[in-house]
Amino acid sequence: MSHPARAGALLRSLRQAHGSTQSDLGHGSGVSVRTIRGLERGEIQRPQLATLQLLALALELSAQQQAEFLHAWATPQQPGYDGLLVDPTLSEMEQIDAMTRSALGAYRVISQNWHTSVGTDRRMSTTRCQIALEAVEDGLERVFNVQNGDEHTTASRLEFRALRGSRLSGRWDFEDSNVTVFGVDLPRRLAKGQFHSYEYEVLSHPDDDGTLGYSDGFIWGAPHTTRSLVVSVEFAVAPATLRRVQKAPGRHFEFLDEVPLDDSRQAALVLEDADPGAYGFTWTW
Repeated sequence: MSHPARAGALLRSLRQAHGSTQSDLGHGSGVSVRTIRGLERGEIQRPQLATLQLLALALELSAQQQAEFLHAWATPQQPGYDGLLVDPTLSEMEQIDAMTRSALGAYRVISQNWHTSVGTDRRMSTTRCQIALEAVEDGLERVFNVQNGDEHTTASRLEFRALRGSRLSGRWDFEDSNVTVFGVDLPRRLAKGQFHSYEYEVLSHPDDDGTLGYSDGFIWGAPHTTRSLVVSVEFAVAPATLRRVQKAPGRHFEFLDEVPLDDSRQAALVLEDADPGAYGFTWTW
């Protein structure tokens, strides 16, 4: 049985276990019946990540089931990640989706903390990130870090410094999408259920004709994370504004309420039962 056919068979079994017809699942997820039928038949080889997340949510899968479901669609080229980036038939965003999807299901994030400082002239910021994760399958040895640019900063100008517990193994610049993906190797292969924490720094230089505008720090919800986690930010110099931000699968980011910093210039977001999507903060200087 081919790779897409195996993944499609898993979707069919999960749908049947849920007691849903293809029509029921289409209505509950917002995914067309034609797409669901194509997935189950193995006719769609590279489904969009947002499509899979919507199906997982509608099927009410557990965190472990969601991880296994998404990982079933990972490219069989894993860990040959470089091969994903030279396929001329894929758009840049499809290449990014394919690359990051190949890691989904291999680990879950437990906590993610940022410490950001910015120069007084707003010409450079340094963000140190600490991540704790759990392997959900044997043999985890590489993770990905996706960094976005903005109207002030070109992603290809970002500098990545691997610190404790990590090693930079590659970078891929997607100039049209203003996105850079960094490959991070872990110091040892993790077995299922093992934990690891690592740190890295990202240095952001604005383009020659501007200063830093805004930055963000967010984490993807289940199944890429545990069900309960903490996202926190800490600033050496307080930003002008700090807001909560979230993004549902297939939708744009929503900018929510403004968040005050405590006396230590920190703020935290505790997620007890996160649905698929992105959650975190955005700030301006």
